[in-house]
Amino acid sequence: MKKTIGTTRKMRMAGMAVLLGMLSACGKQEGLPEGAISTLELTDFAETIEADGTVECSDPHYVYSSLTLPVTEIFVHEGDKVSAGDLLCTLDTKDMEDQIAVQQAVMAQTQRNANTNVSVATRQYNTYVEGLNNGTDSNLVAAMAKAEQAREACEAAQKRYADYKESLNLGMDPTLAEADQAVKSAATAIQQAQSLQYEMEDKDYVTEIQKEQAEDSVDSANLAYAQAVQRREYLARQSDLQLANYAKDVDDAMNNYLSAVAIYQATVRDLDNAKQASSDAIRQAVLTGDVSVAELQLAQMENKLTDAQIVSEYAGTVTAVNIEVGENSTGVLFVIEDTKDLVLTARVPEKDINNIAKDMQVEVTPKADNSDSYQGSIGRIADSAGKNASGRTDTSGEDAEYKVTINIAEPNDKIRIGMNAEAEFTVYSKESCLVVPNKAIYTDADGKSSVLIVSGENTDEKGNTSVTVKKVEVTVVYEGKSTSVVEGAAISEGTRYLTDAAAYQELAGTTVAIEK
Repeated sequence: MKKTIGTTRKMRMAGMAVLLGMLSACGKQEGLPEGAISTLELTDFAETIEADGTVECSDPHYVYSSLTLPVTEIFVHEGDKVSAGDLLCTLDTKDMEDQIAVQQAVMAQTQRNANTNVSVATRQYNTYVEGLNNGTDSNLVAAMAKAEQAREACEAAQKRYADYKESLNLGMDPTLAEADQAVKSAATAIQQAQSLQYEMEDKDYVTEIQKEQAEDSVDSANLAYAQAVQRREYLARQSDLQLANYAKDVDDAMNNYLSAVAIYQATVRDLDNAKQASSDAIRQAVLTGDVSVAELQLAQMENKLTDAQIVSEYAGTVTAVNIEVGENSTGVLFVIEDTKDLVLTARVPEKDINNIAKDMQVEVTPKADNSDSYQGSIGRIADSAGKNASGRTDTSGEDAEYKVTINIAEPNDKIRIGMNAEAEFTVYSKESCLVVPNKAIYTDADGKSSVLIVSGENTDEKGNTSVTVKKVEVTVVYEGKSTSVVEGAAISEGTRYLTDAAAYQELAGTTVAIEK
């Protein structure tokens, strides 16, 4: 590869020498400078791009800590090889352990208090349930007794009313019966007195005094009858009042009974409400004793104790230790990398970036003395040039550079992370081909390419040499930056051609002398 690059560079320098020797080509040509002619040779062609970069691990692992605590001990140094699970350092967990102890004590006290409250509320609940189910609650018993007494009083009042009313309806009231008998007796007495009076009026032997006495007897009997009737009416009115009083007693007793029943029902409701309140108190006490959140917090704190043991999750070499004993565990504590999994992060200028592609082969050569060269391939080409701190593309007025990641194949101990290296990208290569300077190719308006070849060299008696210039069509196989690979039926190895086709187009088809 490097031999091919050297050949390419020599060709470029030869082209520059030709250009410097062709100043006479400006204006009308009197002859053809000998330096304007070159000869085609079969050569290996390669066009490359070079870029600098830095050797890095393809997948570095950065070790952080989820805790911010002082470091108590570090177990690795830079250059140490570690495996997954190896202990890197430990953190000071005394404060965390104290917090865990306090949390455990608070949880235990909370549960004890909750158990006591649950026990008290449960006893109250069972008391209320037993009082309701068995009727043993003192307030319930008293209310029930009052309701029973009121019911019995109501039934007694109703019986008195019904019995008295029935006695009235059947005429069995002794007072009224006696009054009725007195009325009947008084009526009978009137009849007897009147009959006697009538008998005395028809007899001559009855004196006037006897007649007057008989008349007085009738009057007395009428008066007695009137008094008996009056008393009967009075007693009837009194019995109506008594019946009304019995009816009022029934109403009062009924009201008392209904009130007692309402009091009993209210007592039942109060007892049921008290039972529900005690049930709620049980649930509240249970909730108060629920330490599930505290247990979760405790588990998190205990997990943090495990996090205080900083272990490696990967196998590799410790390439950086960014912490010391006593410092707080912030930022990147360790960097662990695989020293055999290397890439080169190259910086390719914007003028060359479109000439490379993913998977293109690259040769990587570290700049350290006694280094080897390594084969690689392009893994990734950045979509954007570098950004500044504000996130904007920053080229600082210079050509932009794009990061290109090159996977290095089979690295050995002579290439190390952090080394500066040069990447050589092979844009195009072809073995045993014809190569000419780009200026030797002329492209017309139709897009056809041609070169000017010279042949038929003839030397006269004076030693003057002349040649015939001919324009021949060629195919540009690859157009490089300064030289191109060409093919054509009229050209081959040994064909002589003009290195600046545009300058000598007017000589095509003519014979011209060579100026030495």
